[in-house]
Amino acid sequence: MTINVIDVIRRVVSKKAHNSYLEAIRQGDPLFEEHGITTPLRMAHFLAQALHETGGFTILRENMNYSRSRLVEIFGVNHHSAAVTEAEAVQLAKHPEDIAERVYGLGNPRKARELGNTKPGDGYRYRGNGVLQTTGRGNHRRMGDACGVDFEGNPDLVTVADHALKPALHEWSQNRLNAAADRNNIRKITRCINGGFNGLAEREAWLNKLWKLLKADGQPEEPWEAGDEDREVKRLQKALNDLGADPKLVVDGRYGPATRYAVQVFQTAAGIVADGIAGPVTQAAIKLRLDTIRGT
Repeated sequence: MTINVIDVIRRVVSKKAHNSYLEAIRQGDPLFEEHGITTPLRMAHFLAQALHETGGFTILRENMNYSRSRLVEIFGVNHHSAAVTEAEAVQLAKHPEDIAERVYGLGNPRKARELGNTKPGDGYRYRGNGVLQTTGRGNHRRMGDACGVDFEGNPDLVTVADHALKPALHEWSQNRLNAAADRNNIRKITRCINGGFNGLAEREAWLNKLWKLLKADGQPEEPWEAGDEDREVKRLQKALNDLGADPKLVVDGRYGPATRYAVQVFQTAAGIVADGIAGPVTQAAIKLRLDTIRGT
């Protein structure tokens, strides 16, 4: 790419953006090259995720200072493995270290094992950190080993300019997300980074804003038009057509507005949350409906 990425970043973030992130981007060309983020679409996808995770580069560490209502909403029963009750939320509210220990640390054994948090205080010490909000002692150790930096011994190093991009780019490459970016598959990218589809609409908003500034002359106006065809999307489009999508979809392997609308129509008919995201629940419902129609 010939465009200066830091100039693009400065156009989309506020004055509250942390200088350590801006400096990391300014000196990041060798790392971007090393990890193959060398096209406008790949860069737009990476930055969209980074800017969402950090609130437009304004967040260094995850803010655990939750109110009672937000605790229940995010970490409550049927929302998170912590299953924080209303009574617990009253006691925990506005106590960041206690909250982190309860939801990420030894107060939530299942999540602690997943994150590699083994000692009291690990929940808070290794809370979300840096460009892609690396979380957990185990992930800090793993990223540190990969990057040659002692992130486990000193988590603050994750956000200094010289290292801020390293764990994020390692995670990106480890999950082979350049290939997903080439297909404009923001759903897969978000699921790999987030574990679900939280904030997908906001991530897409960042993507659309960045794409307009990063794209080369002659490239399509919308990122979904610029991506390579995706075989999974082609299968989805064919399945929706078989289920009577109206209007019938062009089976082009691109998850554009028409495909999203068809997914929403199906979700509404199936009694699923109509978010237009063909996630695992929606895919399973489509398969069930097709199997029923075909008598299999």
